[in-house]
Amino acid sequence: MKNRTLASLTIPALLLALPTTAPLAQDADTPAYLEMRDVAHGDVQELNYQSDSLDKEREAVVYLPPGYDESSISYPVLYLLHGAGGDQDTWTERQQAHVILDNLIADGDLDPLIVVMPYGYTSTLPAGERRRGAEGYKADMEEFARDFILDLIPLVESRYRVEADREHRAIAGLSMGGGQSFAIGLTHPDLFSTVAGFSSAMQIANSPAWGGIDMDATLAANVDAINELDMLWVGCGTEDTLFNVNRQFSEQLSEAGVEHAFRVTLGAHTGAVWSRYLHEVAPQLF
Repeated sequence: MKNRTLASLTIPALLLALPTTAPLAQDADTPAYLEMRDVAHGDVQELNYQSDSLDKEREAVVYLPPGYDESSISYPVLYLLHGAGGDQDTWTERQQAHVILDNLIADGDLDPLIVVMPYGYTSTLPAGERRRGAEGYKADMEEFARDFILDLIPLVESRYRVEADREHRAIAGLSMGGGQSFAIGLTHPDLFSTVAGFSSAMQIANSPAWGGIDMDATLAANVDAINELDMLWVGCGTEDTLFNVNRQFSEQLSEAGVEHAFRVTLGAHTGAVWSRYLHEVAPQLF
């Protein structure tokens, strides 16, 4: 289905720091899609590269699907972004993204794909310190977007066998990474077929003071192209502290006549919710 765009939100002035990403709890109630099964497994690799646009060393983690080394085909690629307090390993170490993907592929619910999980910041803080307020995020978010478009995507498409076109490229993320996905994806709708945000920190998306974009201006310039997206997906749990801003975002999309999916579930700002969302969204990507 063709869809979706967005409008800006007012960010509460008292929001001084983004919620950190909680680890995924594993217990007897762990859903089947998170079980490490006796199926073919993909390969999780580190990707270190020099960002020419930033003149910095950068890091990412790449999931290659089962059979990648033995095949000659090219694959679609999902860029999957982590949240505040996380890093390039968060999606595999906390949300078990590779396990989810392995199981979906084994069950025939997902065609094999490559997943690239970059480090979402461009600077580091001293141990024990946490980014707070717009001034703690603005430069990193702007630099991340520049590196993502100018360095990371071209590098991935030169190093791995990927289908290097819009129809085979998607971007999604959780919390801070959801905001980054909206900011990047809606500014560059010519590059992506799907844009998705899980429990998204909306100030990262639509507040220039936080390194986001002017959403109204972006809509005015790109509305037709944004409406050509195959999927624009907004999801959040009802116990999440970010639920209201995600709901308001969906309402503003509807008021603007933008077709989109707004997925409401139970759950707080936790890894269990984001793993569930990845399991749900991944089969719809391509």
